Amino acid sequence: MTGTPSIPVKIPRQVQSVLGERSYDSLGITDAHNHVWIEQVPGADPAAPVLDHFDNILEELQAYRAEGGGSLLDCQPAGCGRNGRILAQLSKKSMVNIIACTGFHRRKYYPPDFWLFSASPSRVAEFILSELNTALEETKDEPQPVRAGFIKVALESSWDASSGILLEGAADAARQAKTLVEIHTEKGELAEKAVIYFDEHGVDPAKLVLCHMDKRPDICLHKELARFGVLLEYDTFYRPKYEPEANLWPLIEKMTGEGFSDHVVLATDMAEYAMYSTYSKGPGLASLPTKIKMRLTDMGISENSIQQMLGGNIARCLAG
Repeated sequence: MTGTPSIPVKIPRQVQSVLGERSYDSLGITDAHNHVWIEQVPGADPAAPVLDHFDNILEELQAYRAEGGGSLLDCQPAGCGRNGRILAQLSKKSMVNIIACTGFHRRKYYPPDFWLFSASPSRVAEFILSELNTALEETKDEPQPVRAGFIKVALESSWDASSGILLEGAADAARQAKTLVEIHTEKGELAEKAVIYFDEHGVDPAKLVLCHMDKRPDICLHKELARFGVLLEYDTFYRPKYEPEANLWPLIEKMTGEGFSDHVVLATDMAEYAMYSTYSKGPGLASLPTKIKMRLTDMGISENSIQQMLGGNIARCLAG
């Protein structure tokens, strides 16, 4: 008797937040790329952003939560200002799911002698996997260690200037862990090369998020990258020099209009106090579930597409 072949079922895995595992369908509206705590790093670029006023940041997160925000991805890795202990405190007090990262940022955000940049690819992979599976380096001796929920890597302005050793180690760790990788691009440059690189190193394109791609609003490129399977992250809503009215908003309209809303994730990337409403007069984190969401609705974008871009897509990617 010939039976019907069974179809493999992909079971979503839990999403690792700084307070423990969460179901992917409980994340709600999610800012796909942000920085909520950055400590000063001696020896790093003096112009590097610093976000270390706990009460202001907590108030900002509470406002985000009150307006419907559920989660956010914090894109500050070890060695350049991250503090997992404080991320856990902020998450607990605000009730916002914060998902911390491991990996590496641009070289200028570290002290000149930071060990990661002289490590071997295997040591880099080992470190990243330990932060994903066991604990963030700064919390490994805590009673309740904090774990990373994704990998963040950063490209420089050219491929030669980017660290091949770090990219190789990160790709190896991502392949083993089958986890989401957010790739910082310099204004969208090197996006195609990065996708090919990770694909050739065994990382599923569906696990890749290309950051800041609205700074390179080439609709043909974006559609091809989406067809390849990656997620495209847009975040220049409040950065006038990138002309969001001429670039970002039309890009969203075209991508959703042509059926690619399932490959777009939205964020606000507020790494400066000037963008915070509780510290300065900036738009604030709460603008994502309010002003940005309202404008998407006013544009006639479907509720399903809005839900995808404001959390559904990134939750799906985190859950595998």
